[in-house]
Amino acid sequence: EEGRDTGCMVTLEDKAKGPKGSVKAFLAPACRDNGIVIFDPAGWSLDRGRLVLFARKGHTTHFDRQPDGAWLKDPKEGGKPLGLRRL
Repeated sequence: EEGRDTGCMVTLEDKAKGPKGSVKAFLAPACRDNGIVIFDPAGWSLDRGRLVLFARKGHTTHFDRQPDGAWLKDPKEGGKPLGLRRL
């Protein structure tokens, strides 16, 4: 929110299988952002150029790639704004 870095790291694997035909994703244990911890990413995929993160409990959220290479959560999905950037 407001460009604040949560300090959370989500790892997107490239081969290990995740839920619903996705590829495995996981959250670093040091993450203290309650919203991201509750979402608990377990998988990811690309769908028509959009990044889809799958939560451990089955729901999803979609991210759109930005010109600077970052990914921003679709604002139509509600909740707080969230962005991801590659490290």
